Amino acid sequence: MFGKKKKKPQISQPTNFEHRVHTDYDKREGRFVGLPLQWASIVGNNQILKSTNRPLPLVDPSEITPTEILDLKTIVRGEHKHENR
Repeated sequence: MFGKKKKKPQISQPTNFEHRVHTDYDKREGRFVGLPLQWASIVGNNQILKSTNRPLPLVDPSEITPTEILDLKTIVRGEHKHENR
């Protein structure tokens, strides 16, 4: 219970690191430059996506219909009842 204090593990610096992507933000055009396609879709850089002639998705992921929330179970602890909210 009251043993020796554990030492922090020694973590070395990264080895053979390669910087493969360099991006920048063009303030004049208001968009990121040099993003990979996967990253551009995350940050909403639509200019890059439009230039690739990829079809737009059939369902807009930002407009997903919320699901119904099931009735929550009552949690009983000891003598008191608490609603799970």
